[in-house]
Amino acid sequence: MASIPARPTKLWWLIGLVLLCLCLVVQLPARWIVQKFAPNNPSLQQISGNLWQGQANWQVMTQPNAPLTGTLNWQWQPWHLFTGKLGFATEIRSGKTTLTGVTKVGKSNWQLVDFSGSLTSDTLKQVVNWQLPEAAIKVADLNISHAKQGFQSATGTLNWAGGELGYPSGGRVYKITMPSMVGTLSVDKASGQGNANNNGNNGASNGGQRLHLAMTMPQGQRLGDLYLDNDNMVDVALTQRLLKKMPEYKGQGADDSVVVSIRQPLAGMR
Repeated sequence: MASIPARPTKLWWLIGLVLLCLCLVVQLPARWIVQKFAPNNPSLQQISGNLWQGQANWQVMTQPNAPLTGTLNWQWQPWHLFTGKLGFATEIRSGKTTLTGVTKVGKSNWQLVDFSGSLTSDTLKQVVNWQLPEAAIKVADLNISHAKQGFQSATGTLNWAGGELGYPSGGRVYKITMPSMVGTLSVDKASGQGNANNNGNNGASNGGQRLHLAMTMPQGQRLGDLYLDNDNMVDVALTQRLLKKMPEYKGQGADDSVVVSIRQPLAGMR
């Protein structure tokens, strides 16, 4: 007499139900997800695909009537769910600029992991109204973690061969021969608005962690610092060593001393 096969236990029914729900979720249209969680978002357009894999066009208004545009491709990496985050292999393109890495999104934080690629001059010219050299900025091993209170951690390097740069100001264009530069990312504890710190810049207004880009020559000599706080305010500190590359500059002093210190909104960097 043949034995009767054992009926699946409740545990197997539960596992099957979870897998079914997961399959349904990853097939949700990406357009519907964006409309659900980010309605009326003008930055993403022509969204196609689903949660598992898809593509979208993006745009950011960097200058009046001249948005910076590009494409975004993603592929879901489900194992990041074990860390409580959605994780995607991400490719960002704009003109000849390409950046690839992993993007992780949590309830109140996001991370960029192992991003590498290059920022080309055709893209940068749409962000700042400067005459830029043709050399691209090489991005390597960029990692940034951000939460509500500010930037939590940052590592990575940016390398630029430099060249002649024209900076418009007051109806004139000031020329400066930029040396080869290395930018090193880290986070810096903000000190409160209006209080100059030892690096010669003003503190962030929110008192949180700021993103810090330390600019040096390949041999390590300091050229300046950029800080971005949680309110999208940028602090710029430039040293005597960098300003000496400008033919019309007549200043004197120690090469490491800060001679230019500016604080302005990120959107105002033209």
